[in-house]
Amino acid sequence: SEEHPEMQGYESQVLETIQRGQRFQDSLRPDVFLYYRDFEDLPAGNSTIVAVVRFGFTPGGAENNFIVTAYQIFRHRR
Repeated sequence: SEEHPEMQGYESQVLETIQRGQRFQDSLRPDVFLYYRDFEDLPAGNSTIVAVVRFGFTPGGAENNFIVTAYQIFRHRR
């Protein structure tokens, strides 16, 4: 939340974005996925939460997936 203070208080929406949002694989980093989900109650005219998730494994082979960052954007609806 240091880089994106506007995300404070939106932890549940970030989790919902990852669970129910659209997912896109990063073209440069195949272990990174971006999740998008629209919300109607975001501040500053924003419409969408974007969550960036890195998928990886520990040296022992266990899954080690984590949220790299999350932020809000305005996205025109089609």
